[in-house]
Amino acid sequence: MRRGSRYVEVPAARLLPHLRSICESVGAKGGRCAEGRAGLELVFDVGVPHGRAMVRVYTSLAAGADVARPCGEDAVRIVVCVGTPEGVRALEESQKVLRTAPQGAPDRAGYFLARLTDEIRAAYRRALAVPACPDCGRSMARRYGKHGEFYGCIGYPKCKTTRRI
Repeated sequence: MRRGSRYVEVPAARLLPHLRSICESVGAKGGRCAEGRAGLELVFDVGVPHGRAMVRVYTSLAAGADVARPCGEDAVRIVVCVGTPEGVRALEESQKVLRTAPQGAPDRAGYFLARLTDEIRAAYRRALAVPACPDCGRSMARRYGKHGEFYGCIGYPKCKTTRRI
């Protein structure tokens, strides 16, 4: 780490158990969680009980790596998405959680992990609020059109159902 840098190196030995404990907590409340890969990167899919959406956490850890990619190069990313037969489809823009902490914090990695937990909780609440299409039952995603913001079925163009926000 550079002298004076706000970036925190987060060892896999801290990040992975932390994310796994979040998964256990979600599972105890009726949700589901899966650990996997997207390319070479380890990801965690945290699913909500109704099953319409999930939160995907891109860890910035390559499979088998001891630490996240070098600080400043990447952040942990969180996105609310749905699984489709074609793969994972985002319902919103991904959100970066920079691996930063105040210089004087006694446990800088712990400070970052607490912020990460808060961001995952916020994304989980957004995933819980994803409505179902009244016609086909698929998830509806927030869309922007010439008349403003609306929900549109992710089954478009087969299902053209929309709903005002």
